[in-house]
Order: sequence, then C-alpha cells, then structure tokens
Amino acid sequence: MPRTTEQNEKIREAARAEIINSAMILFAKNGYAPTTTRMIAQHAGISAGLMYHYFDGKESLLLAVFENCMGILDAAFSEAYLGSRPHERIAAIMGTTFDMLERDREFWGLFYMLRTQPAIMAILGEPFRHWTAQLRDLFITELREAGREDPEIEALLLYSLIEGTIQQYLLDPANYPLEAVANRIKNQFTS
Repeated sequence: MPRTTEQNEKIREAARAEIINSAMILFAKNGYAPTTTRMIAQHAGISAGLMYHYFDGKESLLLAVFENCMGILDAAFSEAYLGSRPHERIAAIMGTTFDMLERDREFWGLFYMLRTQPAIMAILGEPFRHWTAQLRDLFITELREAGREDPEIEALLLYSLIEGTIQQYLLDPANYPLEAVANRIKNQFTS
C-alpha cells in the first residue's frame, strides 16, 4: 500500500531534521570548511544526491542549522517572556537559559563551537549579531522599566555574565556551581 501525503511529509521532515542535526554535529566537531556535504549525508544515513533534494549546498545547510538553533532559543525565550510578568522577565529568561544549559549541554556545546569558527562567522556573523542585539535590547527595556540607572551598560554586563556562565559551565560542568552563580546573577539584576 502506498504512503499517504502526510506520511511522506513526515518522512521528509524527519530526514531534513536528521541532516540538520548531522551538519551541526560535524560542523562543530570538524569545523565548517573541512566538513563536506558527502560527510554530512553519510552521517545522516542518506545519499549525497538525496541531500541536495533538501539543501542547495553546504552554505544553505549552515543557514538551516542557524535557523534551527535560533528557533529553539527563540521558542524557549518567548515562552519564558510571555509567561512572566513585567519585572520578572529577565529572571524568567535567565532561568530558562540555565535550565536549558543544564538539560542539554550537547546543544549548547555545539552551538558555542559553531559561534567560534571564523568560517562560520564569515557567513553567519551578521545574523548572530542581530539576534544578540535583540536579546540585549530586551534586557535594556526591562532594566529601564525596573528603574536601573544605566540600563544600556547593565544590559551589556548582564549579557556578558550569562555568556561567561554558559562558557564556564561547558568547560567543567561537574565542578561549576551553575545554580549558585545563576542565582547570584538573578539577584543582582532583579532586585
């Protein structure tokens, strides 16, 4: 019996997700430049020709990896933001960030490895900077509404503390006191 259109669509979505996941893993592990589309296809368990059915090439695949990562983060941050009251939003976003970090170290590790590669940043630098600026702008707005004296500098400091916490936790998760550091940052910026 032939598959239905819905079944075919689910198979296509699963294959596309597997290709994106394989690309993220291999880009992070090997670097963007040395990773070939053939390597990605092999890791995803499909033929190289079939991969081109889903993506035009390595750069379009990199953009899909970026969009996938940003989609995960945007969905989590939006839920935290919309599910909290004013003056609780920064704490909610930080809580979500640190909870995700603890739950899915692999995602964050891969995400950070991608962000540090010059070949990737040559392609995705502007979208990364744009996304970062949006998050900082949200912090500025919330800090301004909370009556902070210099919300622009405070937002930069907050963002830097969050980034540094993520990086330090990824370096030594067994010994890094994530909960204590996260609580200290929350207290500093939400009191």
